[in-house]
Amino acid sequence: MLKKACFLCNIFGLIAIIGALNWGLVGAAGINLVEKVFGLGTSLTRMVYVGVGVSGLVLLASCLGLCPGCKKSCA
Repeated sequence: MLKKACFLCNIFGLIAIIGALNWGLVGAAGINLVEKVFGLGTSLTRMVYVGVGVSGLVLLASCLGLCPGCKKSCA
């Protein structure tokens, strides 16, 4: 994560990393751990995907310096 990031940015970063690893497994081996754990097409699976997407957006905002908690830019 970012060196001087706030607690929430670190949590969202961890969620985004887990999501990226899952999609890496999907691409490399055809294994989707989210669907294996939570079921195919369930509401919980969709909530996990939305959570990963929101985490990515939060990290993007943090990189642009828009996080009021950490005010740290990725650049």
